[in-house]
Amino acid sequence: VNFLCDAPSIRAISFVGGNLAGEHIFDRGTKNGKRVQANLGAKNHATIMPDSDRETTVNQLVGAAFGAAGQRCMALSTVIFVGETKEWVHDIVEKARKLKVGSGLDPATEVGPLISKESKARVEQLIQQGVDDGA
Repeated sequence: VNFLCDAPSIRAISFVGGNLAGEHIFDRGTKNGKRVQANLGAKNHATIMPDSDRETTVNQLVGAAFGAAGQRCMALSTVIFVGETKEWVHDIVEKARKLKVGSGLDPATEVGPLISKESKARVEQLIQQGVDDGA
């Protein structure tokens, strides 16, 4: 990591991960004159540009957000829609509503169970936060 932060040939760094590592990368990288994008708290994100293929993008977003019940390290939790792509949210909602929720032992299941009671409580809190915020 320090090599990336110090190497003169590297002009910018983008990091997604924990606070401790992110703060180190941001501090060291910016001290070396680099542009640093540090998305801390391990929130993976996507930026959707207007020239993206709509169907492919929607399919990939649904898989990234809901695959493995959203509990894998690369699960997508934040999406930035640029321009008219914000209208694609309706397509994502429609596709998500059609996902088969069920037992992790059923091969037809597309969204399996959460891994713990704590995970379930966290998901319920996030849903309520979304409702409170107008979702």
